[in-house]
Amino acid sequence: MICRKCKNQIPDGSIFCNWCGEKQLKERKKKEEIKVPTPRRLGSGRWTIQLRAEGQSVTEDTPELCIAKAKAIRAGFLQQEKHKPKLTLSDAIDQYIDSRRATVSPSTVQTYQKKKRLYFQELMNKDIYGLTEKMLRDAVNDLTTKPGAKGEKLSAKTVNDAYKFLVTVLQYHKINLDYKSVSLPQVQASPFAVLTADEQARLIKALPGNPCEVEILLALWLGLRRSEIMALEKKDFDFKHKTVTISKAVVRGENGDYVEKGTKTALSARVIACPDYILDRVKLRPEGKLYTYDANYILKCLHRVCQENGLPPVRLHDLRHINSSVGLLLGIPDKYVMERNGWKLKDTMVYRYTHTYSEEKKKADETFNDYFNGLLKEKIATADT
Repeated sequence: MICRKCKNQIPDGSIFCNWCGEKQLKERKKKEEIKVPTPRRLGSGRWTIQLRAEGQSVTEDTPELCIAKAKAIRAGFLQQEKHKPKLTLSDAIDQYIDSRRATVSPSTVQTYQKKKRLYFQELMNKDIYGLTEKMLRDAVNDLTTKPGAKGEKLSAKTVNDAYKFLVTVLQYHKINLDYKSVSLPQVQASPFAVLTADEQARLIKALPGNPCEVEILLALWLGLRRSEIMALEKKDFDFKHKTVTISKAVVRGENGDYVEKGTKTALSARVIACPDYILDRVKLRPEGKLYTYDANYILKCLHRVCQENGLPPVRLHDLRHINSSVGLLLGIPDKYVMERNGWKLKDTMVYRYTHTYSEEKKKADETFNDYFNGLLKEKIATADT
């Protein structure tokens, strides 16, 4: 080969000329490897990478896809998403509430607004696109330890509900964070009173003459919610076919007043067989709304009849718990109990409303013990032979 500079003959493949020292071949530059952060698994099972230099995140179903897309963005093969304008958590909550007004009840909207007013105040002016898991953890810890308006600490259920609402809002705005990495306080079962069969009978027999006799019977016997009882009219009872139709509810609206709306869920609208014992008492009521008192008056009537007859102090909603538990006691299939009480999810009935009676539980324990004791006796008898 010929030197590029001095034109003298030099050995083929030479990098430098042995006459003038001129470099003959260009060294190939090593291709620089594009580096991206290690993908992190989210609670949903998907994988995410935060590209802080580019100001965006990548979320995919597998870590390999996540890395490939992140490298493509960093190399310029994929166009970066446009920078989103600042959106505070306060405004984000308002947008979420506005999107839900047409599909949820006024009382639900009021609950959303209350949560915005009371919880996570330190995050309200923060840009939701800049929130991190650490910021969420700090906010939850603050909510858990700080005393409430009356000086007491918030219950675990209140903290859990507030955080779930926050997560719902952020997910609505497609904020991808590992929400399950935030530890929440353990929720204890809500206190409730389960009346025994004898106590239920005493309650029913003590109700005649009580202004809210029918309403209390509807909660205990048919498992109705207070909102459903408050919306019932006499025309909702079919005395010929012996049924009652549940198609509406009365709930507290955004302004604090009570308004009528549809049932809590689509499955809450239902027709229930109504016994003669209740129908005979409904017949004596005037036309129009069945319940005409203040919303809390039914609770006062229930508390008074329990106190006067030596019964445990039950809440009206406890009667709905009791109704579900009676279904369990009687061996009624879950499907029918769910339809009767207007539940969409089986978990709601099983874990929140169905409770065991102590005597029946004792019998169940004895049955288990008898079974395993029987196995043990069989084993001993086999060994002896």
